[in-house]
Amino acid sequence: MSRPSVSRRDALRLVTTTVAGGALASAGTVAPVTAQESTDLDEFSWPTLNGGRRLAGVTAIEGIESTAESAYSLGGNDRTTVPVVDDGTAYAGSDGDLIAADLASGAGDWAFRGEEPFMASPAVGAESVIAVTTEGTVLAVDRDTGEERWSLGVSGQPGSPTIRDETAYVADSEGTVYAFATSSGELEWSKALDARFDTDGNNAPGLLLPTVAVGEESLYVNVPDSQAPPSRLVALSFEGEVEWEHSIEASVLSPPAVTEGGVVVKTQKHLRLVSSTGGVEQWAVDLRGEAHHPLAAGNGLVAVVDDDPFEALRCNAYDLETGELRWRYSLEEGRRSGGATIAGGMVYFVATTGSRSGTVVGVGLEDGLERFSLDVENPNIGYGPVPVPDGIFVPDGTSSRLVTTGAFDGRSAEETDSTAEGTSEETSTEDGGSDGGSTATDDDGGSTTDGGSSATDESGATTDDSGWDLPSLSVIESIIVITTSLASALYGAIRVAARSEK
Repeated sequence: MSRPSVSRRDALRLVTTTVAGGALASAGTVAPVTAQESTDLDEFSWPTLNGGRRLAGVTAIEGIESTAESAYSLGGNDRTTVPVVDDGTAYAGSDGDLIAADLASGAGDWAFRGEEPFMASPAVGAESVIAVTTEGTVLAVDRDTGEERWSLGVSGQPGSPTIRDETAYVADSEGTVYAFATSSGELEWSKALDARFDTDGNNAPGLLLPTVAVGEESLYVNVPDSQAPPSRLVALSFEGEVEWEHSIEASVLSPPAVTEGGVVVKTQKHLRLVSSTGGVEQWAVDLRGEAHHPLAAGNGLVAVVDDDPFEALRCNAYDLETGELRWRYSLEEGRRSGGATIAGGMVYFVATTGSRSGTVVGVGLEDGLERFSLDVENPNIGYGPVPVPDGIFVPDGTSSRLVTTGAFDGRSAEETDSTAEGTSEETSTEDGGSDGGSTATDDDGGSTTDGGSSATDESGATTDDSGWDLPSLSVIESIIVITTSLASALYGAIRVAARSEK
């Protein structure tokens, strides 16, 4: 199975560039963000779904409490998965492509053109990006070039992969867990755990599918049973042998989160802590709704969003050791929510506030007081926002929009303002432009395009049908485009003059 990757050079064939007022519009930006050396960005890692192989949804970086600008949108015409980040690069899947983009600027590094939709977050390893498709394909591409390294099929629909050392772990909708060598795709072992789960279109990408969390001594996987509970939390050895099973009388079972106190799972109307050794339940608390989005666990607390379609949405924080409620934050206009994430001393989550509107909220981890709020359109309520140094990816429409502080790329706020003024003549950033490069949506929430190979938003940014924002053109390329446009205009003027002479 061969799929071409699209490099910057190849992507130029796909670009339709808008020339307005003699200036070349930059692709996929709302405000100019200059890529610079940044140790914080280069060293930051959120390499798998929910932050890392423990799936705990937590990072030690300092959370943001305000934003100065929208940097870019990671995605375009197609639905885009929650991104993962490693070594200064953001990776995401879409209906058609697996993409890699520079974290600081949003410029595309490469796009792997797939034959099947990538609707679960990929995982980043030392040399490869491991991705899964809705049709049961697991594949690896080179993380630097986007060239395919290997691909193979599994029996059901796979959930998001996780990686430990040189092994990638994938579980599918039938409850089978696979261990693959990341370098070659060689199957090291597989274990059938017999899940029964209907992966219908109502579920968020990868949501509820069995997902493997990696602890120090064992693997942990949620095995849902939507037809005849109980569901199960299963611990496996690194050789694929079952160590213990914990049965839960519920048809909903979220991905497990491995913590220092045990394994936390959110089930139908309950939150539970299970010991990592032996699988003994330590405590359980009641929740209102049946939502199955991931939770976040860190710094001795478990943060979980407890939503209800008829009551105010609540974000609760429980003591990890005892299950005691530490604080509760209520969002009166909020109804449905995505998962929670923790960055330093902040808890973030996204909530719907209307049929096509939502908000991202940040509250203090210790006191539950609101510190941050940002309105979004058509929020994806499957997962929580993804924090990065001095910024946060928020689900907005079909893409993940990166909003930042004034010092996102390592510069001071004054330097950022100076750069913005100095480049305003080169980049279209008018207030009436598109917000973060998001595509227009129709009444059903889908993307609106003209059916061509490219689409241009109101700010002049251009995206191709791969579903990701293409990089800005170089100076030489810009001269070629502008020269071609001027030549075309001159030719048109000569034709008009010739007609008038007749």
